[in-house]
Amino acid sequence: MRNPLVVLIGLDDTDNLESCGTGYHARTIAKELEIQGLANALHITRHQLLVSPLVPYTSHNSAACIRVHTEPENLAAIQAYCEQYLAANSAEGSDAGLCVAPEEKISREIQRFGFLAKRRLVTQAAARHLSVQAGLPLVGLTGTHDGMIGALAAVALHASGSDGRLLWLRGLREMTDRMMALGELFAKTGLEVIQSRDGQVLKDENTIIAMGSWPRAVWMNNEAVLIVEKTGNEEGADWRVADKQYLKQF
Repeated sequence: MRNPLVVLIGLDDTDNLESCGTGYHARTIAKELEIQGLANALHITRHQLLVSPLVPYTSHNSAACIRVHTEPENLAAIQAYCEQYLAANSAEGSDAGLCVAPEEKISREIQRFGFLAKRRLVTQAAARHLSVQAGLPLVGLTGTHDGMIGALAAVALHASGSDGRLLWLRGLREMTDRMMALGELFAKTGLEVIQSRDGQVLKDENTIIAMGSWPRAVWMNNEAVLIVEKTGNEEGADWRVADKQYLKQF
């Protein structure tokens, strides 16, 4: 793929309390886009939005963003497939929204909207206005269409470069409960940086990391980053993936 276009696919409010979550739908869409030869999926991020009695949400009010490489001529087919999938598979009672956006079109103003959606109530009208200004196809597919708010916020926050936890990164979940050398992690996953909680970047390829039961990367400085902490070598490793509760803040 020569000079691929980076496209962000934002999804929100596709589920109910009994159904598969938005993360599941994001992973399914990413896989199917690859099968159809429409895009190369890089990773999927989860973005936490405002939790408030003023906001209707299923469990946590989080939205998902799929980052892909594709060719410009595939954009219409990607849009059509995502709309078709969500219309058919979003749960009863959901308010599904979708935003398929070339990353280059996500302005600072749209990024500010994303961060605002983490702190206060924002409206569907505001999301529609920003998407029209930027020429982004923001659509509602089920229910009240309020999922458009989270879909736009997801691509906005992802484009900011420093928000969100990775729901999926190629090869990473396959490393669960294993001892991995740093060099092998870089070779077999989409990780770009491995660093300690205080920001120390690890570079020795022979460093051993205990992956634990919940290996999750975060989206930081436009890179997929694995955060680790010292073990004291009691686990047969130099470092271990940071505690789940620590990672859940991202």
